[in-house]
Amino acid sequence: MTAKKILITSLALVQIVSSLFAAEAVQQQEPIKAEQEAVQTNDDAKKLAGILAGTLTYQADFKQSVYREESDQAEVTTGRFLIQRPNHFRWQTVEPFEQIIIADGDHLWTYDPELEQVTIQNQQSILADSPLLLLTSSVEALVEAFDIIEINGQNKQNQQLFSLSPKKNSLFESVHILIEDKKIKEFFLVDTLGGRTGVEFINIALNQKMDVKEFIFVPPQGIDIIDSRETISDGQ
Repeated sequence: MTAKKILITSLALVQIVSSLFAAEAVQQQEPIKAEQEAVQTNDDAKKLAGILAGTLTYQADFKQSVYREESDQAEVTTGRFLIQRPNHFRWQTVEPFEQIIIADGDHLWTYDPELEQVTIQNQQSILADSPLLLLTSSVEALVEAFDIIEINGQNKQNQQLFSLSPKKNSLFESVHILIEDKKIKEFFLVDTLGGRTGVEFINIALNQKMDVKEFIFVPPQGIDIIDSRETISDGQ
């Protein structure tokens, strides 16, 4: 599975980034419908952008549930997720297998210890249509990429639920983000192949200092390195 596939369908991201839904909706495995009462999109975009702009660093444990179109049985993974804006994140799966995805601002590193292999890709091109754009890029990029609606009516007083739809062709159809006490609590996304991914975050720490080494990947000796970065000519 490629890094792009992981980031979009398993959220990894991811993922900032960003995939979120109300807790009840994730458990029922059904997206919240857009017909619910919503305020004007422009105001909603500013509101979500304001919340995310206040998220300078973010760290949490996650539980990710992926539902394929042909099955109601979820594929569950757990791990740790770190963000440092702009453009840095670390997505580390612990169970049922270990995998590390690091964005260092320029490159995306996907390390699979079992295969003893790391893939290097250009971060900007890989994350261009990923929900993690929500969590790692600028507010201007967020508003440019998505139509944003706040959904009212079923979330609690300290919660805000947003529905986002890509303005351009993408590998996913919609993302729902649940904000609780100004913190990203859940993602829920639907991809174009009918897959559904719910990500719940726990043990959340917001705007705490992080070690820069978390976003630096040094390949272990002896592993295979697959360099898939695009070559950019001097004239471009």
